[in-house]
Amino acid sequence: MDTAQVGGSYDQSSSCVSIEDFSDVSSSILLSSAMRVNDDQSLIAPVYAGHLPVIFPMEQGFMNLERNTMLDEQLTVDETEDVSDWLVSESSLPSEDQSLEGTEAGSSLLASPVSSEASTGLLPNQTSLVLPSDDMEVDDQLSILHLLKAYGEAMEMEAKELGEEIVKRLHEKACPMGSTLQRLAYYLIQALDKEVDFLVQEASRNFEAAFLAFYQIFPYGRFAHFTANSVILEAIPRDVEVVHIVDFDIGNGVQWPSVIEAIARRGHRGVRLTAIKWEEEDYVSAPATHRFEETKMRLQEYARSFGLRLKVEEMGMDALVSEMKRTKKNGGGSEWLAFNCMLGLPHMGKVRSISSVLEFLRIAKDSIRVNSGGGSVNRGIIIFGDGTGWDRGMRGLKSDGSNFEGHFVQFQAFLESIDHHFPHHLREARIAMECLFMIPHLSSLIDSTMWQDNRTLSDVGLEAWRMRKESLLEAKELVREGESMYWVNIEGVKANQMVLGYMGTPLVKVSCWR
Repeated sequence: MDTAQVGGSYDQSSSCVSIEDFSDVSSSILLSSAMRVNDDQSLIAPVYAGHLPVIFPMEQGFMNLERNTMLDEQLTVDETEDVSDWLVSESSLPSEDQSLEGTEAGSSLLASPVSSEASTGLLPNQTSLVLPSDDMEVDDQLSILHLLKAYGEAMEMEAKELGEEIVKRLHEKACPMGSTLQRLAYYLIQALDKEVDFLVQEASRNFEAAFLAFYQIFPYGRFAHFTANSVILEAIPRDVEVVHIVDFDIGNGVQWPSVIEAIARRGHRGVRLTAIKWEEEDYVSAPATHRFEETKMRLQEYARSFGLRLKVEEMGMDALVSEMKRTKKNGGGSEWLAFNCMLGLPHMGKVRSISSVLEFLRIAKDSIRVNSGGGSVNRGIIIFGDGTGWDRGMRGLKSDGSNFEGHFVQFQAFLESIDHHFPHHLREARIAMECLFMIPHLSSLIDSTMWQDNRTLSDVGLEAWRMRKESLLEAKELVREGESMYWVNIEGVKANQMVLGYMGTPLVKVSCWR
């Protein structure tokens, strides 16, 4: 498989981040090696990666797995148990009688450039609502669609009682085992409910296994991380001594192994990784799952295996501001800065508020620009990955009723893309993953507190960094464009933004600034 040359003038053998780092389990070495589900201390999950049915092994340690086994192994029913055995039991799910009839493949009301005549000529960055196909329960599907739109309008008007009545109507039609719209309605109800749903409790028992599977199966996080890492490595100057990465939301650090390896092969002396420390109340939805100290230990162990000196630390925003001011006062020191901000990628579960994002980006902008000789010198880069649709101008629920509809269109596309990877008989596993990751995602999208700050990314005043065409081709290969219904485009100010979409709907956008 081709690798992504990101080092400019560096040799390919020492300066590239490989697509394979984001297409096999080797990039997930930071997950707990204590994860055990079966008696033999292993887990086997049959799923679809791209268009291929595969066996998804999760052995202790993960690092012993050879690359590409996930894409090379063929799934057979006799070889492994159903995924539902380890994610959620059959008894915890509603009976099939509770779901409305109709195939899930035809359940979407989103236009598809492949399967819908009504969408002929639809551009990749456009979305549209069209009539469902003949094999669907038309009345029920359209009823859900109209109720969802009415709920958004009720929230816009702050008509709480009307919204509650609409939710009651949706409750009658919602089902986690039904069509895409039925599931969307179900997850909306769960997102509005303050109590933890029973399905979520059941699925949470194997959270780390589900996290690894979710990250590996679906391209959302891998695309964002691959794109961000490629740009960071491309931008690092030759003569820099220390690369200082500041991560807005580090989670379990799954983004950074490939960067650590590439920097080590270049011969840089050290890497400093600073994670922003968040208080519990800073979360819009679900609390943090992974402990920072565990992430720190695993990253440092991985760096040592390549002979790289890695310092991992955690600090709050105020402490970061103070340190950046001291560094700038000394002329910038020997560090080169990379500010990384990932917002609302589905595998992250939780979503920070827009005000926190803007504060981080302002700090980043002020930190990478140093006055020197009467002018301004740039000493870093800023990466912003967005899975929330913030850049579409969604500035709160009060400004425009179409905001809510835009969130639902994007969320529906996420659910449809998840359907693409799971055959019908593995729907219990699909439901478990959707409960763990998509309910928190939707909960944050519909939470008005997240959107209280009505400014956009352009208000920060950043300078665009142009994406390379080579990066576009590599990203297309990563998501198997042409073989799947995913697509990748470059857009934005001065072509500084790469977009991952499914059918007609953008899902994740990564932009680069300096």
